[in-house]
Amino acid sequence: MLDRLRQQVRRATWHASDEAWHRGWRAIRALTTPLARPAYDEARAKLTPGPAVPARDVVLARADLDGWLRDAAPPDVPFDAVVLDGDALRARFGDGPRERRSLHMHGKLRMTHRGIPSRSVIVLALFSDVAADYFVESMAADVASKINGRHGAGVALADTQASVPVLLKEVAVAAGLGTIGKNALFFSRRFGFNCKLNVVFLDAAVDRVDAVPTDPAWKLPDCTTCNLCVEACPVGAFDDYVITRTESCDRLIAGDFFGPRRDHMCRACITRCPVSNDVLKLRRADGAPKRAFWDNEAQMALAANLFMDRPAFLVWLIQRFYYGSGLPDRERDDKKGYTDSLTTAMNVTTSEHTRDGWRLAATRKR
Repeated sequence: MLDRLRQQVRRATWHASDEAWHRGWRAIRALTTPLARPAYDEARAKLTPGPAVPARDVVLARADLDGWLRDAAPPDVPFDAVVLDGDALRARFGDGPRERRSLHMHGKLRMTHRGIPSRSVIVLALFSDVAADYFVESMAADVASKINGRHGAGVALADTQASVPVLLKEVAVAAGLGTIGKNALFFSRRFGFNCKLNVVFLDAAVDRVDAVPTDPAWKLPDCTTCNLCVEACPVGAFDDYVITRTESCDRLIAGDFFGPRRDHMCRACITRCPVSNDVLKLRRADGAPKRAFWDNEAQMALAANLFMDRPAFLVWLIQRFYYGSGLPDRERDDKKGYTDSLTTAMNVTTSEHTRDGWRLAATRKR
C-alpha cells in the first residue's frame, strides 16, 4: 500500500514538473518568435547569390563527387547518398510548406525540400548507431571543401557550414533515401533508424543525377501493423508518425548518462523497432563496425573540447541543469560528479549500464 502511494506521488510529481517545463518552453518559444524569420532569411540568403551575381557556368562530374564522398566517409563506415537536380527535388510531393517551425525550445524555421534554392543537392545518410552528428557533418563539409577546391569558392556549401536550418528527414524522404516511422524519425532504406543525415548544397549542375522517386508514400509500411515504438516511449512523446511532445522527449535524458556531453540519447523507440534491428544485424554482418572509441559521443566530444578550446566543464554544467528529468514512476539515480563523468566518458564504450535499450529494461523492472 505504501509503495503504491509512493509510486503515485512520484508519477504526479513528474507530470507536474513536466507540465511546468512545457509552459516554460512555450514561453521561450513565444519570446523568440520575432527572431525566427530574420534568422531564417539570413541563413537562407547564403544559398541565393542574388541577381547581381551571374550564374556559374560549372558542371560537376558525378564520378568526382562519388570519389570525394568515399574519401570523406569514416573508415569502413557505410553510407548512402544521392545527387539530385534541385528543380526535381523541389517538385517532389506536390504542394506543401517551404519551411516549418520546429517544436524545439526556440523553434527555428527550417527549410523543407521545397524551399531549397540550390541548382543541385547531395543528400547523405551515414550509418551510426549513436546519436552523434559530428561525423556526418564533417563528411559533408569535407566533400564541400573538395568541390570548392576544384571549382572555386562558393560552389558547394554543407548544411552545417551554411548554418541553414534544414528539415533533414523530410529532405531525405523526398530524395528517396527512406521513409518516416511511426516514431516520427527517418528510417533509412539501408540503415533503418541507425543513421545520421546531412545535405550539401551545390550552386552548379551535375553531369549525372539520380532520379527523384515518384511514389507518393512516405510512411514506413511495417508500422501499419506495429505499435511497439509508441509503447516503448517513456513519456508518450509521439503517435501516428507525429511527435507531439518534443519538450518531454528532449528533456528525458537521465543525469547519470552524462559525461562532458551526452553519450547516449534515450533511443527507446529505436531499439524497440524489430525492423530496424533486423537491418542493423544485416549491416553488422556486412562488416559495419561495432562501437569503438570513434563513435562514442562522450569520448569524441571530450576530445573535441580539448582541441577546440571548448571548456568541457561549462558544457557539463549546462547539461546537468538542462537535462536529467528522470522517468515517471521511477526514482532518479543520483547524477554523477564531474570527476566520475570525465572518467566514464574516457573509459566506457558499451556496457550493461550504457547499452541502448536500458530504458526498456528499467521499465520492465518497475
